[in-house]
Amino acid sequence: MAPERLLSIIETQNEIAATSLELEAVMALVVQRARELTGACASAIELLEGEELVHRVVSGGAAPHLGLRLAATGSLSGRCVQEQRLLCCEDARRDPRVEREACERTGARSLMCVPLHHNGRCVGVLKVYDGRPHAFSREDVRTMELLSGVIAAHMAHAADFELVAHDSLHDGLTGLPNRRAFDGRLTAELDRACQEGGPLSLCLVDLDDFKAVNDALGHPAGDRVLRAVAAELSDLRGDEIAFRIGGDEFALLLVGVSLEGASAAAARLEASLRRNPECLGTTASTGIATLSELDDPAKLLARADASLYQAKRVLPLARRRPPALAVA
Repeated sequence: MAPERLLSIIETQNEIAATSLELEAVMALVVQRARELTGACASAIELLEGEELVHRVVSGGAAPHLGLRLAATGSLSGRCVQEQRLLCCEDARRDPRVEREACERTGARSLMCVPLHHNGRCVGVLKVYDGRPHAFSREDVRTMELLSGVIAAHMAHAADFELVAHDSLHDGLTGLPNRRAFDGRLTAELDRACQEGGPLSLCLVDLDDFKAVNDALGHPAGDRVLRAVAAELSDLRGDEIAFRIGGDEFALLLVGVSLEGASAAAARLEASLRRNPECLGTTASTGIATLSELDDPAKLLARADASLYQAKRVLPLARRRPPALAVA
């Protein structure tokens, strides 16, 4: 290995030690260094969640794919986890080990994955990829091995690694997946729906005049309402996936659900909120959009947001202040 490259890795270790970086920051720094030192166009840490590998930390050309979920089976990353050794792909268009569609989507032609270990088990991979075939050298292989060791050393000392991994994608108050998780899941589900067919709907949920709850009853009461709303969202039947994407804003991804089904789910939610005493009379407005042929995540989200805006415009006066706060 060239002395200057080895020196850069040592400097990375020293920077981590000198600044006492948290594990999330360590992973972000190593991902950036991996891309810079190998000359790759993109790099990522993919962590194993059930049967999927999730883009949890990204750099360069991988930035738009933060939160992207890929099946652990049928991919080079998944094979890396299974075999627990570094794997290289010289040309994704000719290598049967890769998930071809995912490579086309991310622009990956050359790939290199190295496993990440915590408490004796493989929890994910450090990956670099590039749009050129045969992009990586033997020196790049050694670089990736050393950088994976840097992360592994910090994982070994992070007893709360699983908690850190969980918290980066979940809202601390409600326990629902957060905006970061939502963005990644929306991209993944949209890609899946476009490839496999079948409906996909998005329902945005915004609480009506939620500020009045905080102003009149205090923030603890507001937190109580948010947790109650989250519980109602989680209790919906079917394949709905709930997220908290803002202060009093939530989202439901309805996989395999048509516009009619999404409208019915939204109506059920609105009715359940009105019946729930923990919601303190707070109501909600909803905006719905369903997948079309030319959709990308931004377009689908924009249509749902426009639908929500229209619902807010025609909001009845009786719903503009939670009944629990009404003055006799």
